[in-house]
Amino acid sequence: MSRELPYFKFFSSEWLNGDITLEDYELQGVFINLCAYYWHKEGLVELVQSGKKLRTERVNELIKIGLVKENEGNLTIDFLDEQLSEFSVRKKQLSDAGKKGAARKKKLAENKPPLSQNLTTLKQLDKEKEKDKSKIISIEVRKTAFKKSLSKHKENNESKTLNDFFSYWTEHGDSDKKMRFEKQTSFSIGRRLGTWKTNEKNYGFKSNIKDNRATTTKAGRQDFE
Repeated sequence: MSRELPYFKFFSSEWLNGDITLEDYELQGVFINLCAYYWHKEGLVELVQSGKKLRTERVNELIKIGLVKENEGNLTIDFLDEQLSEFSVRKKQLSDAGKKGAARKKKLAENKPPLSQNLTTLKQLDKEKEKDKSKIISIEVRKTAFKKSLSKHKENNESKTLNDFFSYWTEHGDSDKKMRFEKQTSFSIGRRLGTWKTNEKNYGFKSNIKDNRATTTKAGRQDFE
């Protein structure tokens, strides 16, 4: 007990207002020492044993005034027995909670997959990520597909018109992941091309591209002949 709970509750008001303060200081000292010994022995103290331990016969006086009880040679101190009982209940509650916690941890450990399995799962995720990356079609490939779709309109459109249209709608920055036409909510080549031609006819609309080298240089022009 001294290791698990090395102290007991001492209420100064109860001490000062209790009968013990009516006694001389020596008997008060005997009582407080007996309480400490009683607590250390977890309430298992005999009358003879206490006299030898405290080297005094005055324990009998404490029995006479009712501060200590004696039954068949065994001593009882009520307020300390109450605290010992409270501590026993609390100790059991903590013990039960500890057992439940240990059982829960054991169950989690049993259900936890081995480290090798975790590593395998991580490798599989990495492979899936690589597959997803491989599914991403490059801008150049998508640009070629756009050109192929635009080529279907060669019969009714001039090569320059198609070149200007292609350069404008496939424009993108170095860090862009989408071309201009891909950023539109909807995009129909036939409908957009019809609008393009109307603007060229009515307003002299060209490509609206500040840097027009894509349509004027040999390398930039597309083969829509």
